[in-house]
Amino acid sequence: MLSENAKTQIAKLMAQYPDPRSAVMPALHLAQREVGWLPDDVIQEIADLVGLAKTEINGVATFYAMYAREQPGTHTILFCTDLPCALRGADKLLEQLEHRLGCQAGHTTADGKITLKEAECLGGCDHAPVLLIDGNEHQQDMTLEKLDEMIERLKNA
Repeated sequence: MLSENAKTQIAKLMAQYPDPRSAVMPALHLAQREVGWLPDDVIQEIADLVGLAKTEINGVATFYAMYAREQPGTHTILFCTDLPCALRGADKLLEQLEHRLGCQAGHTTADGKITLKEAECLGGCDHAPVLLIDGNEHQQDMTLEKLDEMIERLKNA
């Protein structure tokens, strides 16, 4: 459930736009920052606040990869599979990462520690393959050895 402060902030966002629909994405960002992900009850709250159907809000939340509709692990790894990374072996590295984590991209490890997601581009083409950990730790020139070190560090964090 959203805090009163979050609801107030969403109302302020809506006031900035001529159509409340325009506030949906900023409201989803705000809610996700507060809750950590976007469960059904939060989607419904945003729908009620903005005056749209839950399915419309859910459509936005499921279309964009930046919104988490499932509770993420303690850490989130975004792994780039765009062309420059793919040309430098990202597909094989992702396959190995999935194997070592014991979960497919788009899912969370059984212990709830790590969520793995594919990303289209992380802006590091000159040092491909790249990944992003927890939205702020950019890793580049990835190798199997670097993946193993990263996994161990995240599992022990």
